[in-house]
Amino acid sequence: MKGCMGSKVSEIHVSMKRSGRQIKPNTKYIQDDDKNSGGPKKECGRSGCLATRPICFARVSERCAGSNWTSRWYHITPGEHYCNECFEFFYRSHKAGYVEYDKWKRLWAAKARTEASVTSMMIDQVLPYWVQCRASGCGKWRQLTKDSDLTEEFIATFQCGMTTTKLNPSKKMKFTDCSIPQDERVHYVHSPLWLIHNKCTAFFKKSPAAPFLSAYYPDGVGISPTEAVVELTKSEKEKLCPYIAPFPKGDQPLQAFVVTPDMMLESEIEEFPLMAQECPYVYLAIRNLVLVIWALNPKEWVTKERCMSQLICRGLIRVTCIELLPQILSFLTCNNFINQGLVKPSPTLVYNKNSQNSVVVIGAGASGLAAAYQLNSHGFEVIVLESKDRLGGRVNDIIQDGMVLPTGGQMLNGCYNNPMAIMAFQIGIELEEQTDICQLITDSGALVDDRLDHRIEFHYNAILDIVSEWRKSKKEVADVPLLYKFKELHEEFVHETQGYFSVGVFLQEEERLIDFHHSSLEYACGTSLDKVSALHWDQNELLPQFGGPHMKLTQGFGSILTKLGEGLDIRLNTKVTDIDYSGQKIVVKSNSGTFQADKVLVTLPLAILKAGTVNFKPQLPPSKLKAICSLGAGLVEKVMLQFDHNFWSKKEELPVFGCIPKSESHRGLFNVFYSYHCKQSGKHVLSSYLVGNGLSQMQGKSDEEIVHVFLEILRSIFPDKEIPTPCWSTVTHWAADPDISMAYSYIPVGCDGEAYHALAETVEDKIYFAGEATNRQFPQTVSGAYLCGVHEARKIIQSFN
Repeated sequence: MKGCMGSKVSEIHVSMKRSGRQIKPNTKYIQDDDKNSGGPKKECGRSGCLATRPICFARVSERCAGSNWTSRWYHITPGEHYCNECFEFFYRSHKAGYVEYDKWKRLWAAKARTEASVTSMMIDQVLPYWVQCRASGCGKWRQLTKDSDLTEEFIATFQCGMTTTKLNPSKKMKFTDCSIPQDERVHYVHSPLWLIHNKCTAFFKKSPAAPFLSAYYPDGVGISPTEAVVELTKSEKEKLCPYIAPFPKGDQPLQAFVVTPDMMLESEIEEFPLMAQECPYVYLAIRNLVLVIWALNPKEWVTKERCMSQLICRGLIRVTCIELLPQILSFLTCNNFINQGLVKPSPTLVYNKNSQNSVVVIGAGASGLAAAYQLNSHGFEVIVLESKDRLGGRVNDIIQDGMVLPTGGQMLNGCYNNPMAIMAFQIGIELEEQTDICQLITDSGALVDDRLDHRIEFHYNAILDIVSEWRKSKKEVADVPLLYKFKELHEEFVHETQGYFSVGVFLQEEERLIDFHHSSLEYACGTSLDKVSALHWDQNELLPQFGGPHMKLTQGFGSILTKLGEGLDIRLNTKVTDIDYSGQKIVVKSNSGTFQADKVLVTLPLAILKAGTVNFKPQLPPSKLKAICSLGAGLVEKVMLQFDHNFWSKKEELPVFGCIPKSESHRGLFNVFYSYHCKQSGKHVLSSYLVGNGLSQMQGKSDEEIVHVFLEILRSIFPDKEIPTPCWSTVTHWAADPDISMAYSYIPVGCDGEAYHALAETVEDKIYFAGEATNRQFPQTVSGAYLCGVHEARKIIQSFN
């Protein structure tokens, strides 16, 4: 009969005896007591092993030593050994177990990275399972018989005394075995020396991670090489979130929140140094399983209980894995690998609401709402103060004739593991892939030849690569504007390669194409390239970025931020003027009254911090003020025009086209157009932007004059079309908005990426800062703003704990 160690067991493979030592703990196993010794013995040969009188767990040989003398003990963990007689039972060709071992060895060798050995077989096939009692108030670990099969259902319902043949005990059944002491070998797992003396690698059985890791050696990623991989069904694949990619795809460089299944990240090594040194594959096995559990269902918080039932492996190493789960789950959550977005945390993680610990969040943009949602979900009292009459901050979507038109953030720069994409999946919002095809048109209406376009684009990127090489040997004093350095290297290239592009010099059309690419880069930076640092303009590209295609939210970023704001205490039209953190409680003054809190999170735009409209008492530290002054506040304005029909393309699905600036002064003046279409209303919208020189040209002009310039450019690039009067138009005025005054941050000449870190630093464990300008890895993005809000919320939670 299959069952717990305490029940009688019949033969397994060959005749053998089983003992009940987990029911009657053998003190000789952990204490060297010669007086009670029943006969000759031999200690484990491994130096430092805690077991002074090992017991053979295998019991496969009729001559098994049990707990008596053997010529050699084979050490797996301090609580698990097998004798030389059981070793020879499998290893010697004339023994009864050799056929079974040979069959296993062939299967192992076909899939595994490591060499087959008797010890590996013992770990993979012979070690008994351990399972924890689920009865209230018990929690003791019990060893099952070697022939028992462990399943999710059995793990979830196990109580002391149950056997694997009794999965669903009736209410009438009473299990009284909870009073029996726990096997003393389990205590070894809690020893500081356990990991050092552990030779057992976790080989997970029936693991849901197996289909995701088929490209790797199974024993290198925590999967049993002898287990058959059960592929996901078509319906299961369709239910997967397409935006969660925990492991690399192909030969792509490591992307944001992606891990190599058979290798620990530097941050993981720093967090778990002992595991990294002694048993990294145990950590990798747990981590990979947790990531896949999240990928399979990102609409539910990944808890220890959710993982336990799917963590199936033989030996005491399973006890180790379960004990390590909370720490690994916490690490993966805090580093945004799992439990992102709108999932509610486990009740065990919710803070005591009666504690009266309070937090004030200033600003209801992506950062503020993300932080407030996290804090509120964990049981904290949170008040959000917003100076405007709406949520969103720099996210402001307009609904026009059935179309969601973003006047602020509009694009996901990479959707894999992007929290905004994951939240869109969680609430059922569709994403639309943004094409990378952009047909270029000259200001006279001629289409730019694709070969010329690709050639200039290659040249442009090559010059930027040269800038990257140039700056490797430069110090801060050598910093210059990116535009200046680009022109210098471009002219040098033309001089040294005369005739490569044209006769001696670039043609005017080629130079204008370079201006178009300048305009696109200025849009990405939020300002003219003559203000951007040549040394550090792309400092975040040294860090992993989101992979996958660029996506557009069909219902806009505002739909997600609105969901984050549901149920929160948000005070609109509340403009903060003073923050006094000199006392025990922080006092926040506003036009709507005074608020007190234990912690304050400031998510104001960088331009507002620069303007000094909020007074801090005492004054912020010099490092913080320096960061505020050093970083640049970029500015981009958008113009949108609505038409009754699409006159700009034969294919309505072509969403983007570009206009080559006719001169350098026109760079950034409506150089890229984005198309929107509503099938219900039949209306069409063209959106474009102003940045750099183009923005300077439009300064001081009325909305009507700006729209007129927009239409004139359309007439020049479509000379054979009759451009109708738009039926609706809008022009953004972020610069004139007293609560925002900017688009997104950039690195100016003389500044570097450390300014982002300095701006994010906490002041006296009281004042916290968040916003896209505090995120060095993902600046200038809604996703980056969201992530730093979540990060600061977790810091606040940890500070209270």
